[in-house]
Amino acid sequence: MSSASRPRPVKPPVQRPGTGLATSATTASVGDWSEEVLADVVLPSALGGVVSQRCPVVVFVAGQPGSGKTLVVDLVHRALERRGGAVRVDRDVYKDVHPRYADFLGEDVRTAGVRVRPETYRWQAEVEARVRADRYDAVVEAPLPDAQGFLNEVAAYRQAGYRIEVVALAVPEAVSQLGVLDRYLRLADEGRARYVSWDNHDACAAALVDTLRMVETAHLVDRVFVVRRAAEALEVMYSNDLGPDGVWCRPEGAAEAVLAERKRPWDARETGLFRRQLADADRRVYDHKLPEDWSLAVRRDAERAAALAEPVRRIAQPRREAPGVDYHRLSADEHKWVFDELIVPSLLGRITPQEKPVAVYVVGQPGAGKTRAAQMVRRTLRSPAHITGDDFKFSHPDYLQLLREEPRTASARIRADYRAWQAQAEAYVRERRGDVVIEVTPSSAAGFVADASLYRQAGYRVELVVLAVRAADSRQGTAARYTKVSRRGVPARFTTVVGHDAHFAVLPQVVAMAEQLSVVDEVLVMRRDTHPLYRNAQDGQGRWAGRPAAELALVAEQARPYTLEEAARFWATQRWLLAAMPQYRDDLIAIGALACPLMPAQQPRHLPTYAPAAALPVPV
Repeated sequence: MSSASRPRPVKPPVQRPGTGLATSATTASVGDWSEEVLADVVLPSALGGVVSQRCPVVVFVAGQPGSGKTLVVDLVHRALERRGGAVRVDRDVYKDVHPRYADFLGEDVRTAGVRVRPETYRWQAEVEARVRADRYDAVVEAPLPDAQGFLNEVAAYRQAGYRIEVVALAVPEAVSQLGVLDRYLRLADEGRARYVSWDNHDACAAALVDTLRMVETAHLVDRVFVVRRAAEALEVMYSNDLGPDGVWCRPEGAAEAVLAERKRPWDARETGLFRRQLADADRRVYDHKLPEDWSLAVRRDAERAAALAEPVRRIAQPRREAPGVDYHRLSADEHKWVFDELIVPSLLGRITPQEKPVAVYVVGQPGAGKTRAAQMVRRTLRSPAHITGDDFKFSHPDYLQLLREEPRTASARIRADYRAWQAQAEAYVRERRGDVVIEVTPSSAAGFVADASLYRQAGYRVELVVLAVRAADSRQGTAARYTKVSRRGVPARFTTVVGHDAHFAVLPQVVAMAEQLSVVDEVLVMRRDTHPLYRNAQDGQGRWAGRPAAELALVAEQARPYTLEEAARFWATQRWLLAAMPQYRDDLIAIGALACPLMPAQQPRHLPTYAPAAALPVPV
């Protein structure tokens, strides 16, 4: 592309009146025009309107390119304005006043910054020397390409009697790499793209950690902050002050704070935001308005940012509802950390090995009362582990927030993670041959058979406790559970109709296949109140004591008419629920309609209804 068609910087080449500086720069010595730019442009714009201080302060804002130093510098600069102003030191600003920078951009956008570096670095040194000589407050952007150079700079301010503070940005490298690309494209629209190589970005990111360690170890500054970029502000993650005795107020840990933030797994919001920004940047890279060689220079930056995000970002999973995707699936590292550090110590810490271990499945549709039945079963075993999906749901970092936002879909949106944890927990118990009680809402007969077979293969005695509960009662149970938990101020789940009915429909198949394929040693079908309806067990030769009929017992109980006492209790609960959760009135009406065909002939008396309005005759 010709230089005539290439975008130009917004600022024109610096030119003193009557000297023709932009033209003479090619013939005059570098020292001549460099000194003119420094004296006529750089120093006046940097030092104008700033007052000298008796006790000056310099704040270094440190971070790799793309980390958001400019935002922090703006905040610090506004704070120092209350003291009479401060000098803002940023060598990148000096590129725009370099007479040859536009030409260098036209020749090669990748090397333009490097080619003006001797002058911009010297101008920055002169500005800072003047700052120290006149004792001005200053805020300095420090990308830290050279750790030793930064330490020398800090030492110069210390010798000049400055109070020195450092604000370090703890930003994941994927975010800063994307930030570099976004700034490049934004400035490219103005004709002054600022290219940062991968090597430069990575070197600055590594140097920040090493420099913070040296700064704290050698007690070179008076205060250190580590901040991260939150949704609409900055969040202080770490701060340390050097006391009058030259000792830090707290143990040194600035470098560790930066590393911890870089490795911290992202949440769904952070992952979604990064993904949208990445897609936007990738689109802008291929904009036809961007010069082709400028586009080629950064086309792989978006892919590199995505690769850097792999260890910490969430996994995308499809949804039927708009926008069609969310990011509540944990990364592999976070998923493993939750299991190892949270689930094992809290749920699986005490497992007593047994010579003949027992596994008892307590199954039923949502709202059937599995938790109460499981507590009864646990009292009959020897310190058994208790496996229930609810415990694993609460181990997910997003679950409580999802319950507040969408109580009816919260479980479904984290299902992949909590079911994987449950499978890991069961394998953990089997390896240690401990007794276990498993609350489960089967989603398929084949899945249940496969899970139960794992215990049989591990030498377990497997028992199946089936809760036979009418559909209306279990749906009412989910509503009652939601109401009771919500009243305690705790986010609660409320199973959807589709979710309930899917599990209700598959339950007879689960029971029939478990008994027919002999994947369990004993089957017990009972009501919600623990009244037994059916029991069958195998002898030592694997033969059932009676004819397998667990499915018939289950289905018969699910269709059993209500007694008068049960009907009264059902309608009393309905009235209580209607008063407690009127926002779900339609669901409660559907639950009542589901129960009506099984109600006794003597229905509870209903409140009288008003007669419908009718038109009165009007005399002609």
